[in-house]
Amino acid sequence: MKKFLVAFVYTILSLLVSMNILQLYYNQDIWREEDYVNAFIHSFINAMQMTVVVLYIGVPIILLGCVLGELLFRYIILPNKLHFSISLLLYILLGTGIVFVFWIVLGANTTNIFTIEMMPYMGLTAICSITFFVSRTMYERK
Repeated sequence: MKKFLVAFVYTILSLLVSMNILQLYYNQDIWREEDYVNAFIHSFINAMQMTVVVLYIGVPIILLGCVLGELLFRYIILPNKLHFSISLLLYILLGTGIVFVFWIVLGANTTNIFTIEMMPYMGLTAICSITFFVSRTMYERK
């Protein structure tokens, strides 16, 4: 249980960091102002708001993904002794599969399922699934 919780916390932290970096990328016009103090305060407020949003919305989704990742790790990867790169690919597919399922459940356009709007979400879930896999593998070896 401890190994799962540590990997879960690492995954939440990776989502927080990557979401804040993504938000800074999308709000680059803030830093074009002359007053850098106001820009820093505005960026700090945006980071706090993003942290609250991630904790409310992202944690249940991450928990679902981590439970599926733990099942994948415990019942498929460990017994079959899969290679690291194959396991990593499985986790990336798991993360992007979660995005597809939520995208369809939320009622997105199912005729054109792969759109440019999904790319940041797929990247974030890939980062989170890789973080979970690497931290879980690291603690399994200890």
